[in-house]
Amino acid sequence: MLSLNINPKAFAYVLISVTDMDQALDLWVSRFGMEVVVRRRGDDPGLSRLWGLAEGDILDQALLVTPGRRQGGIHLVRFRQPGPAVREGAAPTDLVPKSVDIAVHDIQSRFAELEAAGFKFRSKIGRFETDGIVVHEVHMNGPESVNIVFLEMEGKPEHVSAKGYGVSPQVIATTPDNLGEKAFFEQVLGLDETSYHRFAGPEVERTIGLPPGGALDVRIFGDSDYDYGRLEIVQYEGVKSKDLYSRATPPARGFLSVTFFVKDIDDVLRRAASLQQSRGAGAMRAPPRDHGVIDTIFGQVRLATLISPAGLVVLLVEQPKD
Repeated sequence: MLSLNINPKAFAYVLISVTDMDQALDLWVSRFGMEVVVRRRGDDPGLSRLWGLAEGDILDQALLVTPGRRQGGIHLVRFRQPGPAVREGAAPTDLVPKSVDIAVHDIQSRFAELEAAGFKFRSKIGRFETDGIVVHEVHMNGPESVNIVFLEMEGKPEHVSAKGYGVSPQVIATTPDNLGEKAFFEQVLGLDETSYHRFAGPEVERTIGLPPGGALDVRIFGDSDYDYGRLEIVQYEGVKSKDLYSRATPPARGFLSVTFFVKDIDDVLRRAASLQQSRGAGAMRAPPRDHGVIDTIFGQVRLATLISPAGLVVLLVEQPKD
C-alpha cells in the first residue's frame, strides 16, 4: 500500500519510461527483488494532462520499492507511443539525467549472474577509495539507455533485497554548475549536502578522459541519516557538454524525473520564490507550476513541478495533513 508520509529529504521515486512493462518488471522485480507497491493499468488522465499528453497516452504504471525501504523507489510508466531514449547517443559528459545506483552484496557474484543472463557492462568491476572508504563499482547498459551502476562498499553492507540488490541509494545527473544546483536542492527542497569531492590531476584526466586542467565536482544531496533516495550531481570541468535535458520529457524513454513527497507544497513554493528573488532567472530552469489537487497513481493529491537550474524535473506530491 502506498504511504505518502515519508521522509521529504529523500526522493520517493525516480520516473523511468519503458517500452515493455513486462520486461521492466522482470528486471526490477524478478531479478533485483523489488516489490510492487501500486500497479495502475490503463490511462492516468491526471498525469497525462500534467505532462501535456493526450488522454489515453499512458497505458501502464507501477510503483516499486526495495522490501524494507519506502523510498528510493522506481516509478515505471509505459506510454502508448514511446519516444526516443533520453540518453541515446549521449557522451558521458553530456548534461542529462544519467544513472540509477544499485547497492549490492557480493558484487562479483552479481556481475557474474547478470553477465551470464546476457546483460552488457561497460567495463570490469573497478575499485576506488574516497575518504578511506573502498568502493567496488561497475556500470551496466540498462534498458532504454539508462546507465545502471552497481556499488559495494567494503565494511558497509547496504540494505538489499533477498536477491542481493538494493534500489536505489541514489540517482545521478550531470550539470553545468553544481553550485547553482546546490542552492536549489538546499534552499528550495531542504536537502542536506551529504558528500562533496573534487577530483583533479593527471590520473583523473586519464581515467575520465578530461583535458589537461580538467576536474570533476561531485556532490550528493539527501538526508544525512537515511542512505536511500539521494541525488548525486556531477559537473565535468574543462569540457564542452551538450545540454540534453530537453529530451527528458514524456513520452521519451529512460530516466525522466524524480518525485518527492513533501509536507507542504506552499512552503516549498515560497522557498522557490525566495531563491528566484535572490539569484534571479537562473535560480531554476523554468517557473514552478502548481497543478492543484489531481487524481493520479499517487491518489487524490496536490502536485507541483519544479525544474532545477540544470533541467532536472522534480515532481512534488503533498503529504496529507494530519
